Amino acid sequence: MPRSNSDQIQQQLETKFLEAVRHHLAGLRQKVENDFGKSSFEEELSQLTSDPVYPKFGLNSADYVLVRFMGRVSISIGRRLGEIYDKIPRFVAAARFNLTPEQVAPSIRNLELDIGLKYSNLSEDDRDQIIRIIGKHFKDVTGRKGVGIEIRYNFNPNDSARLRKDDDMAKYLLELGLMPVYLVFSSISPRDEAIARLQRAGWNFLIGDKAIAFGKELFSLDLAEILDRPRIKQEIQREVDRIMQAIKSSYAFKKVVGRSD
Repeated sequence: MPRSNSDQIQQQLETKFLEAVRHHLAGLRQKVENDFGKSSFEEELSQLTSDPVYPKFGLNSADYVLVRFMGRVSISIGRRLGEIYDKIPRFVAAARFNLTPEQVAPSIRNLELDIGLKYSNLSEDDRDQIIRIIGKHFKDVTGRKGVGIEIRYNFNPNDSARLRKDDDMAKYLLELGLMPVYLVFSSISPRDEAIARLQRAGWNFLIGDKAIAFGKELFSLDLAEILDRPRIKQEIQREVDRIMQAIKSSYAFKKVVGRSD
């Protein structure tokens, strides 16, 4: 890739990343401000108190309401981080290989693939490079017509519907002659039994450092380096501080902790 083109893509990437961070973290802060407010708190406590089970275990309390709220925030953070990690590599892949949005994120039987790289859509040099990189990480890469990639910042599927969709996507990719590759950036989250199931369906997994290295080789994308850029790091820290302050200054938090710092 020419140096000037690479620099331009990196500038565009940083802008896109900042837009995604601002959008998702601002949305999370708004969720905290709404969900931790007085009306939400009182409604949650009322539901717990009127429930036939929770009062028997002493869980119709302000403390447990806060626990429930914090758990929901944790889940929401995971979802929003996942959306950031999904979209940025897709943007980079489209720019790196000169693909349209429809080519890089195809819809296959009503399921959207994170990144699709059909060799027929690529230049000869790009195709040869992808084949070489795939061959470094996996066996049996001959005869493929491209690669289909799913990306997760973590992997902890909590419902069978998600796994069924991944099962189906592997089948569809294999029918199209594409090699199914599943990248999971976190090394502490994967569930072994779910991974084993998807491997049987045809997915090839790379987890943690291996997934990061693969992404860097394939897309010239180092998410860790991007996250450490001063402009992005400062923006993330500022938004996270605002989220934490929104929690600590909320009605629900004050009700339990009894302070506003």
